[in-house]
Amino acid sequence: MKAKNITSIVFGQVLKEQRLERGLTQDKLAELAKVDRSHISSLERATRSPLIPTLFTLANALGMTASQLIEAVEKRLKSMK
Repeated sequence: MKAKNITSIVFGQVLKEQRLERGLTQDKLAELAKVDRSHISSLERATRSPLIPTLFTLANALGMTASQLIEAVEKRLKSMK
């Protein structure tokens, strides 16, 4: 799924920030979320958008709920307006 829209870009930024705040590498987050490291990279670079199940898996791996992850994206998007 090709991305590069503003929501995907912001999602990637938030995902990377949350990952780094927790001291996780892309490899470690991928391991915790049971996805390939290249998928994490693609999400962070906004060349892919997450599917809903992936959103839940990533949020769980980050120790947060999917709604908290989405809320962080929404806040960032609103602050850009």
